[in-house]
Amino acid sequence: MKDPKWILREVKTHLALVEYERERIEEKGLSPDLLEDRDFLILLDAFIFRFIKLQSALGEKLFPLLFEILTGRDRTEVTFIDILNTLEKYGVIPSAEYWKKLRKLRNEFVHLYPWETELKLEAVKRALEEVETLEGIVQKIEKILK
Repeated sequence: MKDPKWILREVKTHLALVEYERERIEEKGLSPDLLEDRDFLILLDAFIFRFIKLQSALGEKLFPLLFEILTGRDRTEVTFIDILNTLEKYGVIPSAEYWKKLRKLRNEFVHLYPWETELKLEAVKRALEEVETLEGIVQKIEKILK
């Protein structure tokens, strides 16, 4: 089994950068005219990249290991939805549906085209709203791993 504390470190790095970028975005606000500002676009892209990395590191790396720790079962014996349901049962995530919603948001970022500015802004707005919940999830995982 991989050391979950190393993966938690990776997750916390992504989270810290997402929080930093969120603060910078919120200082400027989210408006279509800011998409003409190259520095703002770079900031948005950095936020999106880190949000995707954070969500992936949690879901693909840390959640399966946490499942093994909590249940003593091998993660390869169950489906990902079983892992999510277990994490919901232990109060790590709000719900399996919540995580599916985040995964859908992540996929929206991956499939957005550069000219879909309104969709991009709406997706960023929803992602900004999820940062606090993600922070809470990371804190719960940290407590379990201690």
